[in-house]
Amino acid sequence: MPSPPALNARALLRSIAAITCVEFFETGLVMFAASGIMVGLGLNPGEFALAYTLYGVASIFMLYKHQWMVERLGYRTFILGSLAIFALGGILSATAGGFGQFAVGRLLQGASGATFFTAGRMEINRLPAESRFHGLLCFIGSLLGASALAPLAAALLLGLFGWQAIFWCMLPLSLLIAWLAGPHLSRATVPPAERSEEHWGWLLWLVLGIFGLQYAIQAIPGDGASSHAQVFAIGLASIVALTVFAARQWKKDKPLIDYRGLLQWRYLLGIGLYFSGYFMIGASGFLLPIFFKEGLGLSLTTTALVLSFSMAGSVATALLHAMAARHRPRLRTYMLSGLALFAIGSLAFSQAGRLDDWHLLLLPALLCGIGIPLYLGPIAFGTFVELPARVFSHGYQVKNIVRQLGISSSVALSTAGLQFFYARQLALQPEGMHPGWAQALHGLSGASAGLVSPLTLAGSELFFWLAVGMLPVVALVLLQRTFR
Repeated sequence: MPSPPALNARALLRSIAAITCVEFFETGLVMFAASGIMVGLGLNPGEFALAYTLYGVASIFMLYKHQWMVERLGYRTFILGSLAIFALGGILSATAGGFGQFAVGRLLQGASGATFFTAGRMEINRLPAESRFHGLLCFIGSLLGASALAPLAAALLLGLFGWQAIFWCMLPLSLLIAWLAGPHLSRATVPPAERSEEHWGWLLWLVLGIFGLQYAIQAIPGDGASSHAQVFAIGLASIVALTVFAARQWKKDKPLIDYRGLLQWRYLLGIGLYFSGYFMIGASGFLLPIFFKEGLGLSLTTTALVLSFSMAGSVATALLHAMAARHRPRLRTYMLSGLALFAIGSLAFSQAGRLDDWHLLLLPALLCGIGIPLYLGPIAFGTFVELPARVFSHGYQVKNIVRQLGISSSVALSTAGLQFFYARQLALQPEGMHPGWAQALHGLSGASAGLVSPLTLAGSELFFWLAVGMLPVVALVLLQRTFR
């Protein structure tokens, strides 16, 4: 009969896998169903991007409060409460009739979903030392596996029940995760004298700053000099607000996040590289379903199989890299390989208008899927190695804040960029500009879709600029001497 510690370790591994997968699975569902959700709710792309921005802002707010909540509630209560709110957000999104209720539902899901990824990583530290590598593999496999299954699940839900099912399924999923993980999570809290301070007023200041910055990023392609001046003013004011917040936190004895312990070149470089990696994830995750389903006119099932094929490559690559890096930790080599593969895949997508067979795009999809974990894996291994144990949790909170900023920024910019290039392509068509992108997407899914449809050409242009954006990241990785 196995010893109790072994049983506990196995149960905790299952719990880590269960809570880690939730947000990644839900994000994959929403990314895949983005155009269907827009059409179903009558949202324009700007409104959808704004709802995603609210999701990201709420997530960042709760990431700042993560340690504060854990100190007072313990992980078990915190995660179970977050699952309940996550399910409630899904119900509000599923029953929405327009932007307002949908935005509230997404905001609640952002605030509650922020818990799971950080909690899964922190719970690994409770495992015995000899089991922590298995915990890490379980953590990586769960989040990437959930992302790989999400397109197939989304296609099935959309085909059978419609876009509302994307959010209704969060209710049984949350109940299942609570049943699997709840009994095995830590109930430990922190004595009152050692807890961090509340900072509620300053956190509202932070939310305004982050929202303003995200809004400015989303509005960058606006028309006219007056629009650009307004966007610049909002962005500058937001940066000032965030700087004031950081300065205030710096002076606190018990800040929400202890930045003073995070001022290490390795960590700061890693956080900057993380941002670029999550930007790649957000941009490709948002663009590829639209590119294949709406642009090329592929069926839901075919699109899901293509994307899951790409993500399966990510899962296999991430697990192989995790094992190989223990013996050959050549961080820079892996990172450059990942960037090169992602750039090559993006450049291949940029040539889609010159192809006569969509099957030729399967290889670029696989290259992008393989490239991302090859780039992010070494960053994950190298960023935290010199952080003291007392600030490790704070360092991981910041990393997840950067994750949300990277993904929400990429979705906002991709949405705006796709609108811009799509409008330009339509202006070249004899019929001129369609009345709205959401309606145009609906039309393009029919007879006008194909390798040379306006939406495909617009996506191709955006993929070209995504590949160009990799060049400064490649230069940085080549020049730095920290991640070797």
